[in-house]
Amino acid sequence: MTGPLNEKRSAALLEENLKKALTEFLMLTLLLEKDCYIGELTAEIEKRSLGVIHIEFPYASISRVYKAGYIVESGKRNAPDGRLRQYYKITEKGIAYQHELDILYHRFMSGVSNLLQRRDLQ
Repeated sequence: MTGPLNEKRSAALLEENLKKALTEFLMLTLLLEKDCYIGELTAEIEKRSLGVIHIEFPYASISRVYKAGYIVESGKRNAPDGRLRQYYKITEKGIAYQHELDILYHRFMSGVSNLLQRRDLQ
């Protein structure tokens, strides 16, 4: 062991697991606003997170939500860069799932905040 965390329990691993857990939620949240193509989703996540969240390989997440029926292809269109891109839109089932995830996320983060706040008070 080289420090307080070994390789299996590193902060980078926690960051990667958090990113995996939140990617579908974040993508569905953006798709509530408008139809997007994959590169647009990842760029917008990075932009809105002020560079904190970078999704390098979004295809597995897109595949999971597509197969689950949470999103559908909404056709190919020219993106702002002029290239033809496959756009996706959220389905009614996806909207309901995103809503469930939103409630879960806020409940969980509230619990984490409460736990950390109590620690600071001691």
